[in-house]
Formats: sequence, C-alpha cells, structure tokens
Amino acid sequence: MIRSIGLSIVAAVGVLGIGVAGPAHADPSRPFKNCTAAKAAGYCDIPTDSPLYTPSQDRDQDGYACEC
Repeated sequence: MIRSIGLSIVAAVGVLGIGVAGPAHADPSRPFKNCTAAKAAGYCDIPTDSPLYTPSQDRDQDGYACEC
C-alpha cells in the first residue's frame, strides 16, 4: 500500500513538472544567435522572408539560413 502511494506521488510530480515546462518550440520573433541554437529549437532552412533570417547564417547565400 505504501509503495503504491509513493508511486502515485512520483507520477503526479512528474506530470506537474511536465505541465510547468514552456513549449519546446516557442515561436521566436528575432534571429537565433547561431544555427546550432536554431536547429536545437527545431528550425532550419530559414528563408529570407522570415523574421528569423539573418545573412550571416546563410553561408552559401542561396536565400536559406541554417540549412538542414
């Protein structure tokens, strides 16, 4: 009985912890510091018409920053 209560508490705390975390892919409004940060947030192939685009992250100057 005590063990099942302990597991219930651990499960409840885990759910609460997940609920408190922010979204994994928040919608950024400005370019990332670097492509590593962009890719970690799930962004790549950022086109020139995006507010996330910055020419310094477009190595081959093809209009896409942080290519996949």
